[in-house]
Amino acid sequence: TVPVENLRNKTWVEANGHTPSIMDYARFNYVAQPGDNISRKGLFPRIGDYDKWAIEWGYRLFPQFKNADEEKAYLNKWVIEKLKNQRLWFGRQGSPDDPRSQNEDLGDDAMKASAYGVKNLQYILPHLMEWTRQDNKDYSNLTNIYGEITGQFGRYMGHVAKNVGGIYETPKMVEETGAVYEFVPKVKQKEAVDFLNRQLFTTPTWLADNNVYDRIGGSPLITIGNLQESILNRLFSTGTLGKLIQFEAAQPSQAYTMTELLSDLKKGIWSELATRKKIDVYRRNLQKSYINILSGIIAPVKSSETTII
Repeated sequence: TVPVENLRNKTWVEANGHTPSIMDYARFNYVAQPGDNISRKGLFPRIGDYDKWAIEWGYRLFPQFKNADEEKAYLNKWVIEKLKNQRLWFGRQGSPDDPRSQNEDLGDDAMKASAYGVKNLQYILPHLMEWTRQDNKDYSNLTNIYGEITGQFGRYMGHVAKNVGGIYETPKMVEETGAVYEFVPKVKQKEAVDFLNRQLFTTPTWLADNNVYDRIGGSPLITIGNLQESILNRLFSTGTLGKLIQFEAAQPSQAYTMTELLSDLKKGIWSELATRKKIDVYRRNLQKSYINILSGIIAPVKSSETTII
């Protein structure tokens, strides 16, 4: 319910906070950029408009009513009136399909917000050796913080990926108009796949800092490959593909179809085939994952059966 650009507006975000509720689990304002000069007040969670409304709804006394049943109709009308302010909108916690209801996400556009988040990670990484240094200590701190950077990057990619096959869920009482369940618009889903092609499947080489890996061990090839494969598995899951088919059956002319998803990903992941550009080891690794996942869909491996004699 918060426009992404408001999160970079020092005056607005310091007055309103970066989320309407402390229960959004939006742990910090990752959209704000270093040059925005936003203070702690606009960066960290705090009690917001929704929290005050929820407390009033739950605890305000209405002595004119004798019991809870008498109170319900009034409360329902009150909620409908309050929802004219979108900052008081409720999204169900743990909704598996709604990209508007996610832990630790910000703003009204996951692609735009995540792009700003990635820019901040790209700013941090070149300073990581300096900022994690502790005299007379080993590189445990560097290892931990680099792990947090890759984890946060993966979180941004997940926020975007949930738009693909997404279904908006808007809880309503029968007195309210409009649908409870709506498919994420096709244009938004295509935008999400385009973002993933640019930010994730085009190798995020900025994560492959050899100065860091020379000290913490491991391989950037494995780190980046795992991040890519995780999102590919999500996009090609039976749940996501099933929802795309469901969307196509319900609204054939408006749907982002499974065929379009496969086509858009193929264009991004196999772009070298059209340009005849040399395919490096990172991209070969990604393309191998792509083939393996699709092979598993086409010809799933049967689980071994144990015969008891």
